[in-house]
Amino acid sequence: MSEALDTDKLEREIKSMYQDVAESADAEFHFETGRDLAVRLGYDPDDLDHVPDAAVDSFAGVGYYFDLPELESGTDVLDLGSGSGMDAFVAGLHVTETGTVTGIDMTTEPVIETGRLNAYDGGTT
Repeated sequence: MSEALDTDKLEREIKSMYQDVAESADAEFHFETGRDLAVRLGYDPDDLDHVPDAAVDSFAGVGYYFDLPELESGTDVLDLGSGSGMDAFVAGLHVTETGTVTGIDMTTEPVIETGRLNAYDGGTT
């Protein structure tokens, strides 16, 4: 007989893991993080040069999706699972000042606060 999945525990552990990445991006994890991962997944290094280092350093994404939508000036973007904001910054480069990018994340305050600080440091508040 199999045990039921404790979804509350799983959610707490996921939030804790991403909180650790936001607070200590240079720590060792069981997954890759940072600029090298982003470039390997397909992010344009020139785009990453315009993103605050803290947002790039704490990137823990699993894919590159900017080849799917047509992000143009004036587009409104909703970034689900935005973490500390790297994808939001990249989207902002495409939608320019005439568009908007809103990031939403399920993680706890330290991750959300890191995203806010990154946005402030990047001049996008």
